[in-house]
Amino acid sequence: MEFRFIIVTRISAVIFLLLATITPACANGQETKPIVSTVESTMASLTVAPNQHYLAQAGTGQPFFMLADTAWNLDALTDEEIRTYLKSRHSHHFNTIMFCLNFFPQAAAENAYNQKAYIGPDSTELNPDYFTHVDRTVSEAADLHLYAMLYAMWGGAKAGTMNTYSLEQLHTIGLRLGQHFRGRSNVILCAGGESTPPYVDVERVNAIGSGLKEGCDGKNLVVVHPCSNRSSSKSFSDAPWLDVFMSQVKSGRGGETADMTIYVAQDFLHSPAKPTMVVEHRYEVGTHEDPVIQRRSLYLSTFAGGCGYAYGHNALWQMTPHTAQKWMLSGWNPGVARWTDALDTTAVDQLHHIIPLLLSRPYFERIPDQSLILQGQSDEISARVQAIRDGHWGRPDASYILAYMASPKELVLNTSVIGGKELNLTWFNPADGKTLPFLHVENRGTLRLPDPPQAHDWVVIVDDASRDYAAPRE
Repeated sequence: MEFRFIIVTRISAVIFLLLATITPACANGQETKPIVSTVESTMASLTVAPNQHYLAQAGTGQPFFMLADTAWNLDALTDEEIRTYLKSRHSHHFNTIMFCLNFFPQAAAENAYNQKAYIGPDSTELNPDYFTHVDRTVSEAADLHLYAMLYAMWGGAKAGTMNTYSLEQLHTIGLRLGQHFRGRSNVILCAGGESTPPYVDVERVNAIGSGLKEGCDGKNLVVVHPCSNRSSSKSFSDAPWLDVFMSQVKSGRGGETADMTIYVAQDFLHSPAKPTMVVEHRYEVGTHEDPVIQRRSLYLSTFAGGCGYAYGHNALWQMTPHTAQKWMLSGWNPGVARWTDALDTTAVDQLHHIIPLLLSRPYFERIPDQSLILQGQSDEISARVQAIRDGHWGRPDASYILAYMASPKELVLNTSVIGGKELNLTWFNPADGKTLPFLHVENRGTLRLPDPPQAHDWVVIVDDASRDYAAPRE
């Protein structure tokens, strides 16, 4: 085995990357030399919580709610531009970024430095020059306490490359990527974007997914991003390499009325259980949209049982103006001239309020429970009510209820699931993360809620008064 050392100079620090070459035979009989990164991150790696529904930080077991930002075309930016993007996402309290390697044709299968991710006779070798930039991005993300979800490639009908590879080649790519990022605790590996039937055969995704899991020795979470409208559980429910289910609903025009709770709720009941989350739903457009559109997607999917959520803006996943695909622009209008114009929308600064809300009550014990809504439900997303609580279905063992109202209405809740005789009631504002003073009421088994003070979406918090839970605090 031959070793060589590459010194990468970063603005914030000097990082020494030990890159080892290994020489397995590829499909055409020629030797290949994929690189292996041994740089350790100080961030805790992520793992599936013992209840199989949520994520936790390895070692401490602390709950982790994934609030991700979608940046598929990130490698179309220079290192300095990427640094600007990362700092922005950190400032808005995102904890995860998602981007795709080799995002063809949006970046012409090359990064901003005209380098391809995969090279060699069969395009399965990791390009050291390309991955020097990726490693820098991953390291700088870790410095900002950001996890990086790396997509091996895209598989969609109009933007995919996965169908150009054989099963053996896909497994080789997955293996090498897994080996390269093994030990990088802030890295999550994704087998592909929009990589489910009818765009890509199951066998192809299994090839690359199993390679990723084998290559990283199971040290990193491995996921796959489905095409719409579906969850990855539809095709990979029993895949041993898959750690988290993902669903895509409707990301373009009309997505604000699409029901993202269907797939999350179904996945929550899936056996064997796995965490689930929405990764594409109604990208934001421009800078003047009502932020409630994004809040609804986040809260409804989370209260349906989601372990996280991925926000997206058309200008940021495309990295406008780096893309010039007419089919893309016709369905996913950026609404701004440059990606930097979309970094600080109103919605982006409101989404993180959900995290202190969730952490303020028992986290791993929470379950979705629509039976709590006795009056006020609607089939329309713009007026939907979604409820969660702790405890077990069918038992009066809850200590709290959280109900998200997509719009104000008269609402009656079933509070018999809370055994305590007294309740504390308050309203949580998703727009600013603030709560109103608690009201103390008797638990009569049903609770008709007073009207919220303003006409927008709200979360009502109903607690067993004996638990003396505090208001959410950031």
